[in-house]
Amino acid sequence: MNQSKTLHPRQAWFLWAVALAVTLMFAFVILPRLDPNPPSLIGQTAPEFAMDLLHGGDPGDRVRLADLKGRVVVLDFWASWCKPCADQAAIMEELARAFADRGVYVLGVATSDTPEDAQSFIERHQPSYAMAFDRENAVAQAYRVTVLPTVVVIDPTGKVVEAHARMVGKRELFEIVEAARAP
Repeated sequence: MNQSKTLHPRQAWFLWAVALAVTLMFAFVILPRLDPNPPSLIGQTAPEFAMDLLHGGDPGDRVRLADLKGRVVVLDFWASWCKPCADQAAIMEELARAFADRGVYVLGVATSDTPEDAQSFIERHQPSYAMAFDRENAVAQAYRVTVLPTVVVIDPTGKVVEAHARMVGKRELFEIVEAARAP
């Protein structure tokens, strides 16, 4: 004879409560961390920064966002170990050359790297634009960078107009910068 067991009402209630707690924990704790699109800075004032220049200035020079007000600023977050970052750097080089006299400041931001490895990357690629080192990844955190490369475009008023956690193609990047330059 096959005798089936049924749960006591207290046991059923307890299992229901545990299932509900696990579901709520998943919904409110785990799911937000899985979001590939963290809250965007687009439309907000760009976080201020001051970083040491590795390239594009004299030894000891620092670059500050406040000093770039009135210009379009293109930030390219990269690391020496990131292959797509090297490809993005080539596009940034074309952008920097094309907009050199048109009020656009291109800044490569080495993050999640060592100063020595970043310097080696710069020596290999010989960019014409400035490169800074993000000590302790503070600037990357302020700009919510979670993927490399990440490209951020800031308009002349200091507002973030675009932020892409991926490689941005030449045509798209040129269009974004042109739009940011428009009054």
